[in-house]
Formats: sequence, C-alpha cells, structure tokens
Amino acid sequence: MRTASARREKRWLAAVSPVLLGLVLIVGALWTLGNPGPVHACKCAQVGSPSEELEKFSAAFAGRVVSIQHSYDPDGVSVSPQDRTTVGLEVSVVWKGIVHEEMYITTPPTGGSCGFDFIEGEEYVVYAYDSPYTDGSYTVGICSRTAPLGQAQEDLDALGEGHSPQSGTSGPLPEQPQQPTLSRAWIIILSIAVVVAVGGIVAFAAVRRR
Repeated sequence: MRTASARREKRWLAAVSPVLLGLVLIVGALWTLGNPGPVHACKCAQVGSPSEELEKFSAAFAGRVVSIQHSYDPDGVSVSPQDRTTVGLEVSVVWKGIVHEEMYITTPPTGGSCGFDFIEGEEYVVYAYDSPYTDGSYTVGICSRTAPLGQAQEDLDALGEGHSPQSGTSGPLPEQPQQPTLSRAWIIILSIAVVVAVGGIVAFAAVRRR
C-alpha cells in the first residue's frame, strides 16, 4: 500500500516538476521585462558661463512651452533607455542655431538620465544640442544652463537681444520610439503561461487517475 502511494507521488512529482520549472522561468521573464535595469544618477560637468555654453551647444533660444508628450507612462515605474519626452515651444528669441517659430525638442525621461523637467505654460532659456533622433531638431538636458526665464537674467544680459525665429515655420516633430517588442513579449509569455498551466492540470489529472 505504502509502495503504491510512493509510486503515485513519484509520478506526480515527475509530471509537475516541468510545470513548476516553466512557471519559475515565466516569473523571471516577467520580472526582467518589468525592470529594464537600474537607473543611474546623472553626472554633469561644471556648467560654464553663458558665452561658453553658447559656444558649446548647437542652439540657444527662449520660448514658452505649449505641449509636453511622453513616450512612457509618467506615473509608472518602468522607463526604458529609448524613452523620451517631446516638448513643443513657441520661440520668441534666438541666439544660435536654425530655430523655427514653433520648435519640438526632446529630453530624456527622468532627471536620473539627465532629463530636464519642463512645465507647460512656462518660458525658458534653452541651450540644446543636435537631436540624435530627428534631423533639424534638438535635445535638451539638465547639464546645461537651460532654465526658467525668470531665473536666467544673467544669460539674458550676456546673450543680448538675439533675433526673431523664422516666422510662420515649424521645426520637425521627433518620432516617438517604437516599442512593440515588449507587447509581443507579454503576449508570448502569457500564452506560454496558459499552455503550462493547462499542461499541469492535465498531468495532475492523469496522475490522479492512476
């Protein structure tokens, strides 16, 4: 009697072990997808004077933020290195660069990745470098003299009057990063989870019959 029970238990463990292994692998994959990696603190070199920064960056201008669009959920916890924020500005003054009356710039998603936290409706003095995503567009980070207009009097005095942007023109809108891979991965993993769960139920039922 005890031998028959031990055999059934052995068969049950043999059937269920692959199922448990599959579930462990799925949980590990889900955790990896939900945690793309550690967020490293942004480290900036010493910021120079307005004239030094003007020389270093590709564009310098002032404008009011009219739109902010994220490629990620700003209230979520998962942000990938490909994510970014696109900021639309109505430009009032230009000191350097090819700058349109309406410009779209990008910035990394978080301060930890050197992203600048723009506020819609506020005016800023912006120092930007050429965008790696779209020709004719710019990217901004916190490692610069970019600042709200009310906190940039030193820059305004040093940079001078500047000139008006190209009237009635709009700069290119940077494309948002495509992230279909993550969605497909979730679908695949959930499908595997269903298959494993069904297989576990079938195996358990088979062992019970014996």
